[in-house]
Amino acid sequence: MRRLLAVCLVAFFGLPLLAAAPTSLSIKPSVIVYPFVATGSSVDREASSRLATLIATQMANTGKVTVLPPPPGTERKDYLAVARAQNADYYVSGFISPLGAGVSLVEQVVSTTTGIVVFSQSTQITTYAEAAGQGDDLAQYISSHANRALAGIGTPPPQSSPTPAASNGPQADLTGLFNRRKKAAPAPKATAKPTPAPATSAPAAALTNVTPAPAAAPVTAAGAASAETYAIVPVEGSAEAALRELATQRIAARTNGERVQSAAAACAAHPVRAVLTGTLSVGRQTAFGGGTARFELTVSDCAGKVEWRQTHASTAGSAQGQRIATERAVDAALAAYLSPPKHGRS
Repeated sequence: MRRLLAVCLVAFFGLPLLAAAPTSLSIKPSVIVYPFVATGSSVDREASSRLATLIATQMANTGKVTVLPPPPGTERKDYLAVARAQNADYYVSGFISPLGAGVSLVEQVVSTTTGIVVFSQSTQITTYAEAAGQGDDLAQYISSHANRALAGIGTPPPQSSPTPAASNGPQADLTGLFNRRKKAAPAPKATAKPTPAPATSAPAAALTNVTPAPAAAPVTAAGAASAETYAIVPVEGSAEAALRELATQRIAARTNGERVQSAAAACAAHPVRAVLTGTLSVGRQTAFGGGTARFELTVSDCAGKVEWRQTHASTAGSAQGQRIATERAVDAALAAYLSPPKHGRS
């Protein structure tokens, strides 16, 4: 009788302990947000750092990720090594350039485990509220990616964070972001006031042609493991960083490929159909505008053996000549490679 009573007491007092046990198995990943690389003369390093800080602060406010401060003076080539040394699970980097009344952002999320870009997007922002909203989106994606393995055991999906309301006062838009660079200048010429772009995550107009290329869907680890895919290594060459980034995005969009930091990392992670990269150089067509682009597409296997290489050149006569010429040269090279009758070595 005493033994039965003892068993009942243990079961009765143990129930609160079971109820108090944690019910969520979700992971809270850590992330470093590096300053965005400025690609325009009106954007200085301090301005890009301020914008990165704003986005990082909003990411931390969501409570879905732990934001670690980047060590001052970290170079882009050291981003991955520094993030791993800080025990970060991911890092965010990208490019910033002025565009009309706002800025154009290219955002990249890199997993420190594989060194591969797991998410990339281009967007245009005109207000501080939109900039903070990017922090919501990035925190949501990183949290979902870190907890993707738990989706199969019934873990409820994370709830979306509300986009912060627009700031009050004269600094509600981003026109004050570049004040440090502005100096006394003659009155601007009378021009039509640019129409602010809607606050969406569509690609920035300065980084696309008249007909934007469809954005490549993010490739998750599960999707990559199920089938072969193209691995897209960043384009090199003498062209400026924004144009090389445009060419890299164009290749990824046209092939539905996965952007990677290196072919070795991609090939070690999952089956790769081919590794695509290239070299881009541009020049001025005339003194009145326009430009030329010369793009060499290189396709190789995981062993580094070149399977296909071809160079295409293009010209364009508009104010955005170099960008349009770049898009045309990249598209021509990809069309030559992806069309079966034209496959071959050169």
